[in-house]
Amino acid sequence: MNLNPIIYHNPPVAEVTSISYPKISPKSVIGTDTMIIGDITIDDEVFVGFKNLLRADSGYPYHVGPYTNIQDNVLMHVHPGREHVVVDGQRWGVYLEGENSVLHHAAVHGPLFIGRNTFIGQHTSIYDAIIGRDCVIMHNATVTNGVTIGDNRFVAPGQSVWEQEEADQLPPVPEEFQDLNQKIVDHYYRLGKSYGQNTPLAFTLS
Repeated sequence: MNLNPIIYHNPPVAEVTSISYPKISPKSVIGTDTMIIGDITIDDEVFVGFKNLLRADSGYPYHVGPYTNIQDNVLMHVHPGREHVVVDGQRWGVYLEGENSVLHHAAVHGPLFIGRNTFIGQHTSIYDAIIGRDCVIMHNATVTNGVTIGDNRFVAPGQSVWEQEEADQLPPVPEEFQDLNQKIVDHYYRLGKSYGQNTPLAFTLS
């Protein structure tokens, strides 16, 4: 039985004519049944769980910053062609700054920027947005239509944010959720290391 994740280059199309393989830190852990395709950089100490699909085959590359956890059944893709975000002068389809938690069954679809220490809840749908640092986007929320969400903002469970006026009126993260993300980041850092050391279910690319 082959338990390895599938890590492969993208096929060339008009929108992405160059062929690129993922660049994955040997300090990160990738779970079985996950597919990572194309120009995707995965930084140090990232946990990518099981049955995820990260597919950079239709536009600009992706970046997954350090200490991020991408849990299970997460979809990462980008709008075809020229849509992108700019970070330090470089164009990206999807950019996760680091210490992010992306929970089960979330869809994080570019063009997209997610700032450091931001939590993305289960079954959340994000398509075309800039989300600041230290935010909490709760389960079943929808964020779309090119909105920009500032730092330390809270999106309630099931809330839809698709106009900039709505994004500007979001409240700060409530006190009871302010350390939610860091607890999850710490847990998945330790869990990933234990999977890699004690099971055949997660791999490092050394």
